[in-house]
Amino acid sequence: MSKAAEIVTCIETAETFHKLFYEKMDKSRQTIGKLYLDNATLNWNGNAVKGKAEISGFLQKLPISHTNVYSVDAQPLMDSSIMIVTTGTVKFQSTNSNRDQDFSQTFVLKKTDTKTMKVSFDCFRLINKIESG
Repeated sequence: MSKAAEIVTCIETAETFHKLFYEKMDKSRQTIGKLYLDNATLNWNGNAVKGKAEISGFLQKLPISHTNVYSVDAQPLMDSSIMIVTTGTVKFQSTNSNRDQDFSQTFVLKKTDTKTMKVSFDCFRLINKIESG
């Protein structure tokens, strides 16, 4: 596959994946574990979680969310994995903050067979604005 074709494939994969991921996160979180490898790692706003079952359990304990994705970028990695970076806003119900919060999230997807890719690494971070003065 040419480099240009590889990048197009990455972008198409990222578009499909981010829609599926945030749909599950916001509306059917009980099924989100299916997107992760058994030995996946999650770093969620400073909380490290290892393993598909543990990640699924951690994410299910978070408040109900509503996510708006503003940007998606994807890059091929050396081992046929894909790195996907998303930015946007998320609002969590039943938290002290009743506003949308900016976030950045980075995923690394690895092939499990010829057609399927799953999350091996996931890093989510809320973006706190620095107040000057």
